[in-house]
Amino acid sequence: MTIYAFYIYSRKCECVFAHRWKPSDRNSMETLVSQLEQNSIEDDMEKLIFGVVFSLRNMVKKITADQDQFMSYTTSKYKLHFYETPTNLRLIFITNPKIDSLTHVLQQIYTTLYVEFVVKHPLYTHVPPSAEEGGINCEIFRITLDRFVRTLSCF
Repeated sequence: MTIYAFYIYSRKCECVFAHRWKPSDRNSMETLVSQLEQNSIEDDMEKLIFGVVFSLRNMVKKITADQDQFMSYTTSKYKLHFYETPTNLRLIFITNPKIDSLTHVLQQIYTTLYVEFVVKHPLYTHVPPSAEEGGINCEIFRITLDRFVRTLSCF
């Protein structure tokens, strides 16, 4: 498995959706960290990820004329794939560093899954969800996203 996590950030820079895929083999770190501590770590991770993306995007904007140049970055441990929608939602994948660009997959998730199951949902208000309100709380979106990602060849 090479896809670790998926995040959606609102235009207010809040993480409104997060889905993580656990590795099939249990990591020794997972057994040592309690569930409460794990949730705290995940909240901090969401903030750190957005901070890195925000900083790198601003740096790329200053260096290049094209505002859509920042699509991914790679470290020795992971690769971050980035897609920003016309409504300023930011979709992010965290994957194995050897994976090719998944920006087109993020765009597909936005157009086929997010729009279909979140925006067109009868209870959706046309105000972007905020983290304070619980973010995107659409179970069919979560299930369909999970199924879709599991069908990708890189999963």
